[in-house]
Amino acid sequence: MAIIFASSDTVSEVTIFFHDRLLRGCRATTVNTCKLLAFDSPNIDSLATIGIHVEEKDHLFLPPPKGAFRVRTEMDTRLITLRLVPGFDDAMIIHMIKAASKETVLKGLILQLYGAGNMPSLKNDLIECLKDATDDGVCVVVSTQCHTGSVIMGHYATGLALKEAGVVSAGDMTLEATTAKLAYLLGRQDLAIDEVRDLMGVDLRGELTPEGLMPPPPLASTYQKAIFKKNRSRIF
Repeated sequence: MAIIFASSDTVSEVTIFFHDRLLRGCRATTVNTCKLLAFDSPNIDSLATIGIHVEEKDHLFLPPPKGAFRVRTEMDTRLITLRLVPGFDDAMIIHMIKAASKETVLKGLILQLYGAGNMPSLKNDLIECLKDATDDGVCVVVSTQCHTGSVIMGHYATGLALKEAGVVSAGDMTLEATTAKLAYLLGRQDLAIDEVRDLMGVDLRGELTPEGLMPPPPLASTYQKAIFKKNRSRIF
């Protein structure tokens, strides 16, 4: 089946066929070490499923490319990924970021935070360190540790502080896609760092859901719920 899909005119993108489903490559992640259902695409449906019949979801396929086929091999891998855990010592993280910036000229930093992109609100020193890093030309990206869902910058106080520090969102990209995309953009010699930050939020190859198509964030406070209810009553 993988060969059949690879030779198909409708599939004009990199995909993974495993078990009974066809997944977009830049949306896939490994979820199991010992079962046939080893890969999943948490934030987008499979492109096709195989049973007695082949069920293709044509509306999800990317359109064929218009230009000539090109492969860019310049990847800037001077980046690190940090997954925060409860009780972490921010002094150690700050030291590592500063050391990496001086010794290896750190270019990218990906932070896997909780939920919609949150971290403990009392970590002001860490936020200040991230602000210094962005000022020095490091692209700092926040992704979520959750299997499904998206980062929502500015929805909570900590996320707003990160946004004001110059940190950008990975949206609903997988960690694998976030890392590869950042390395690719940093490797482009024709892009300034501000352009790299902007393009991290742009869907280039079907790797993320555009912000305008994301579901609205949940109401976090009683005040927000009251305003929503008031506005809704005016409409209906």
